[in-house]
Amino acid sequence: MTLTNDEIFEMASAAVRVMYQRYGADFKFPADVIWQNIPQNVDIPSTKRPHQPARLIRAGLLEKTGGLTKAQSESRAGSPTAEYRFGPKLVHRAKESTQSQAPGKRSPGESLKDIQLAMDTEGYVISVAELANFYLAMTVSPLVVLSGISGTGKSLLPRKFAKYTNSLFHAIPVQPQWSDNSDLFGYVPTLTPTKYIKGALIESLLEAKQNPNKLVIALLDEMNLAPVEHYFSDFLSVAETRARAGKKIITDRLPIELPDEDQDQSNTLIELLREIQLPSNLRIVGTANMDETTHTFSPKVLDRAFTIEFDDPDLTAFASSQNRKHDDSSVFDELAAIAIHESNAISVQEAYSSSQELFEHIALLLSEIQEILAPAGIKFGYRTRDSILLYLHFWREFHLNDILTGYAALDFCILQKILPKVAGSGEVLAEALMNLSAWLNARAEVQVDEDRIFAEFSGPLARSVQKVERMTALLNLDGSTRYWGA
Repeated sequence: MTLTNDEIFEMASAAVRVMYQRYGADFKFPADVIWQNIPQNVDIPSTKRPHQPARLIRAGLLEKTGGLTKAQSESRAGSPTAEYRFGPKLVHRAKESTQSQAPGKRSPGESLKDIQLAMDTEGYVISVAELANFYLAMTVSPLVVLSGISGTGKSLLPRKFAKYTNSLFHAIPVQPQWSDNSDLFGYVPTLTPTKYIKGALIESLLEAKQNPNKLVIALLDEMNLAPVEHYFSDFLSVAETRARAGKKIITDRLPIELPDEDQDQSNTLIELLREIQLPSNLRIVGTANMDETTHTFSPKVLDRAFTIEFDDPDLTAFASSQNRKHDDSSVFDELAAIAIHESNAISVQEAYSSSQELFEHIALLLSEIQEILAPAGIKFGYRTRDSILLYLHFWREFHLNDILTGYAALDFCILQKILPKVAGSGEVLAEALMNLSAWLNARAEVQVDEDRIFAEFSGPLARSVQKVERMTALLNLDGSTRYWGA
């Protein structure tokens, strides 16, 4: 007898309730554990299983933790897969409001969930954890790089995020011949020294300056068609000068070449650009395909950016066919405003008093990773450490633990800020990768502590484990390894 989808859903719902009674509210698991808890005499075809977790989430019986874990079914045993926990219909989790949240406003977590649902309705597939990761990266860094294979939605993500948060958006296609900052900032022609030719980034800079309370996203599409450090190094250098002056965030002046006077152009434009700094509400999101037609990123770029890789699309995931009503984009304005708020910490020193225990615990973990990689000549400095600490600081400040667990957030940080630095060959690197894999796997053992400072960061770091395993396999196969494409 063939079971209908509704009958399978009812059996899955019953299995989840049994699991809740058997394992307790804190149990976390891959979806295939559900099928291990249905009656043994029932055979459910594997083709009818993948979409059931989404129905269970909509029913409030499940929710994703944001992390990955290892599948337990015979056919996929050990493969990375989404990690779940029991949903709000079974477990009540107290929701805390953020310091930035005004009465009547949604929390960042609630807004991110709603935006993910709206994107899903439009056919764009992304998990709420991945969306939260993108949001946190933009909160911490003025540069976010989306890398990976073609056709995974890299360019669509910032465009859709800007749409739903009512932010300003500019798409800038990078050209292979770009070789210095004049392509972004403009220049004065040698033969007409009184004329100014605007660069590709100028409109974004001016909009950000004129709309200081609005997020402005400039998309550098295919940013590594040209060597990034050649045309973008001045921007990165100025971004490093961010400092607080009273309540405002200031930087050095952007190095824009301007004429003394221009008879053919508005003096207003020249005056606006003459002393312009890097606006604190501007975010650069670059996309990058990593293949033989593009350039690799230099350490200077990687050190200053959050690099999010779109390299493992879940081909079994489909956007919902249901038409859900979602709110007008103005509802999500506050989400963008929180990310660029001038009160946000821009350094570890500013956040230290409120996150001291968190910072000290994570810094110890990072020093352990440093000790593992150092024999292979791979090290990272304060800039990398501080980016990770601020990411986790905002994760806690925004109370995103209902959509992204602490260990999943740490997993994203290791994957995006540390592992891109790993490259090379030789037995010393092979041993370092083996030791790093062992360290990452050991973190999956949950630790209990009274203050939960340590416990919330103990859990499977499956994304990083998978990447290290692939890099190790590439090293064994080719004699050398790299982060990109592994």
